[in-house]
Amino acid sequence: MANRYKKKREVRNKSKDWLTDYYQTGRQWDKENRERREKEGQKEEKGLRNLNSFELGCIIIIALALIGMFIKYFILGHGFWTPGM
Repeated sequence: MANRYKKKREVRNKSKDWLTDYYQTGRQWDKENRERREKEGQKEEKGLRNLNSFELGCIIIIALALIGMFIKYFILGHGFWTPGM
């Protein structure tokens, strides 16, 4: 009976707060760098050289996943190394 009247503790999602803070800080830093380069008159490079480490990591993970899917479905899927043969 006494537990029914107990005030519930508010739960905070600390990992969400950390990720959103990290994302917003990165966007702000990127914006400041872009403005600084425009003031100095530097040309912004496009392509893979202009990626930050997070974006480059995502591209590498996606590429490895695609290679793994190719190996699984096209090389191992033809029956050369399938179990039971």
